[in-house]
Amino acid sequence: MDRVSKRRVMERKIVEYLRAGVSLNRTCRELGVSKRRVVRMRALADEAGYLDGAVALPPYPEALFPDVVDGRSKRKPENWRLLDDHQGWIRERLEAGWHAVTVYEELPIRVRRSSFYRYLARHRLNDVGRSIRRVVPEIVHRPGEALLVDWGYLWSVEQNGKRTKLWAFIGILGYSRLMVVKLMTLCDLENTLGALRDMYEALGGVPHRTTSDNPKVFALKADKYEPLLNPAYERFAAHYGTTIECLAPRSPEHKGKVERPVPYVRRLLEAYSGDRNDVQAIQAYLDRKVEIANARRHGTTNERPISRFDNEERSTLKPLPPLPYEIEHYHEGIVRIDGHVRFLGKYYSVSEDYVRKSVTVLGNSRQVCIFCEGKLIETHDRLLDRTRSKSTKPHHLKPWEQACANPKGLAALGAEIGPHAEAFIARILLRGDGFIDFRRIWGLLALKKKYAAHEIDSACQFALETDCLSSKAIERMILAAQADALARAPSPAVQKPGKFQHDLSEYTQLLLTLKPNGGTYEH
Repeated sequence: MDRVSKRRVMERKIVEYLRAGVSLNRTCRELGVSKRRVVRMRALADEAGYLDGAVALPPYPEALFPDVVDGRSKRKPENWRLLDDHQGWIRERLEAGWHAVTVYEELPIRVRRSSFYRYLARHRLNDVGRSIRRVVPEIVHRPGEALLVDWGYLWSVEQNGKRTKLWAFIGILGYSRLMVVKLMTLCDLENTLGALRDMYEALGGVPHRTTSDNPKVFALKADKYEPLLNPAYERFAAHYGTTIECLAPRSPEHKGKVERPVPYVRRLLEAYSGDRNDVQAIQAYLDRKVEIANARRHGTTNERPISRFDNEERSTLKPLPPLPYEIEHYHEGIVRIDGHVRFLGKYYSVSEDYVRKSVTVLGNSRQVCIFCEGKLIETHDRLLDRTRSKSTKPHHLKPWEQACANPKGLAALGAEIGPHAEAFIARILLRGDGFIDFRRIWGLLALKKKYAAHEIDSACQFALETDCLSSKAIERMILAAQADALARAPSPAVQKPGKFQHDLSEYTQLLLTLKPNGGTYEH
């Protein structure tokens, strides 16, 4: 109550005491006012006709007497008179967004700081230039309509010799105000979706909408109108049949039902006396506290959240899917020049048509799916062998790589040369105690570029007989066979020169005897 209201209330009490016939001394004693004030009120009340009953007292809180303005209140301080000349200048700077302290520092006159701030308050200049926030209307939720989630920092814990933050992931049903809290030390996609899945299971159903802020695990890019959602979160929501609502940036008042309980959750852990690094023990203690909190009357609804949930909201939730959702990981990357894209430390192959293109990878514990421009281009089994780093589909290999991956393919290439070449390759494949020397095989197959197939096959036959499994030895055998065949070939018959054919020595002699200027050389 302000000073004027207090004065009016006291004036009414004094007049009521005087109308009741209470003495002057008793009125002063019981009301704690001076005799001078009571005498003055009696004179004013007698003049207004209140004491003789001619005029009834006006209903409260209407004033009994007109406000009397004394001369002191009409006088302005000297500093205020100086500031009146610059009021337009002050208002202009405040409307431009200046702070009051900046305006005071740039004043062309010198006045007391306290006088300046009282002047702003007296002339209602404090709110000039400020964006006065409108009253946010009440957000009403129907039963089963929304689950509001948010994080709250608790304290730091030590795990495996490292300090990490402990977070409380809080979920509040918008209608019944039933609260579920899950503790987290790592707020990544896997743990967040796992905690959200546990909340649905604890509630025994799925709300029609899930409301949150815009963390990276939910929205890749926040926006006032249409945020860019995380594909893994979209697939999670589609599995459970809930609608995603990521609020506009800097609008926590739109989910105040979960913002307000964050300090309350911290208060629930004030009496915890156990090991503050044992997350499981803290979660068990917090579950008991939350159960008690849900059984108490809520300050806003004046009803117990657990009763309101059991009686009205539980039946409106969507049923849980038959199978729980398996958490997926999301990644965006560029296909390397070797035709592989990286995902969680492993590499998965795609067609060479997508080299240097941006792709999206979604994977769970069993399968990895690769998308490009919204189209599924390849799927792989999740690579879990720690000794392997690449998963390459056979049809993504080059033809010679496909042949190396399939021993039958190498034997088929040798069969194109001949049966002995096929047997040569088969014997190499059987050797090495599991290790295959592909260089010898490709050394044999490369001989097709220089020699005939029958020559290679004949050399392979001799190599098999002598157990000499070397491509270099086969090439030497081919060269030796060619040299032997050339030696055994008969020499060509001397052909009789034709009618107009001359011996080359005649042309050589002619060139030696002719000079450049048409003469002849002298010997």
